[in-house]
Amino acid sequence: MEGVAPPLALLLCVKRALEKGQPVKSGVLNYLKRHQGDFSAVVAQWLALLQQGLLTHGLINEVSSPHRQVLLQVLERGMRGEAVYNVLVSLESEMIEACEDEISTKLARLPFLLLIPLLLFQFPAFLLLLFGPLLQNFFHSLGGG
Repeated sequence: MEGVAPPLALLLCVKRALEKGQPVKSGVLNYLKRHQGDFSAVVAQWLALLQQGLLTHGLINEVSSPHRQVLLQVLERGMRGEAVYNVLVSLESEMIEACEDEISTKLARLPFLLLIPLLLFQFPAFLLLLFGPLLQNFFHSLGGG
């Protein structure tokens, strides 16, 4: 699952664990074993707070993405024993759609970002080709030759 957004990878791990008949906690632990990064560190903190019986709302509110916040809230409900499979399925489709939207916006910006090297490197070279003979002719006429 390399190249998949971290919250989507967590959701898929938990969903797969639920489909195998395992609890939500085993899916979260499986995600933590396989993935490393900023979000997995947050998930590890969240799981530690949950296992200690402490409130996780402060940690969840610190997470930047609303999709990540909702995912952690749903998983918290699943850790308490509620049925969350149907919610995970609907959340999966929403996350995939959000990822596709993010990809399309980045692809829409890409042509403009690629114009920067064109303007910085190729445009001055084109100006030299355009004005080089003109300047050479100008200097030749000033020199009287």
